[in-house]
Amino acid sequence: MAPNASETTALVDGTDKPENAENLENFRRLKAYQPWAFFVTFGGYFMAHFSRKCYSTVKNNMEDEAGYSPLLISSMDSMFMGTYAIGNIVSGKLGDTFNPTTVLAIGLFGSGACLFFMTVAIWFDFHTYSVLLGNIFILAVYFCFGFFQSTGGPVGKCK
Repeated sequence: MAPNASETTALVDGTDKPENAENLENFRRLKAYQPWAFFVTFGGYFMAHFSRKCYSTVKNNMEDEAGYSPLLISSMDSMFMGTYAIGNIVSGKLGDTFNPTTVLAIGLFGSGACLFFMTVAIWFDFHTYSVLLGNIFILAVYFCFGFFQSTGGPVGKCK
């Protein structure tokens, strides 16, 4: 038996305690998972937003310390913004077609993987092995990063 709208609202906002034992157990489970769900959701969105915004603050360091040329940095900007713009359209359609939570999770994990690969490129200094290899690798990572970052916008607004 499915709960009616007033029972569901009472369970969610906590204004009324459920009467029977089954509803009481569901209420306890819901309350037990609320902090975890808040932490995961807030942490995921915080890290996604942080990873998108920190790039603009480290551009000069990437040029000075990592040895990236101004042309590469501007190409990284163009690559990210282009794939982010196209990805907004694609992600919106994916969020309408599939479960939006799954699309968001893939976007968050993909963004984390891209950040890891960017860090690997700097740690192992791909530019010392081959400038062309380093440039292609970092641009490919930024290509994927733009698509993964785009899942946070239109998919989060679904339903």
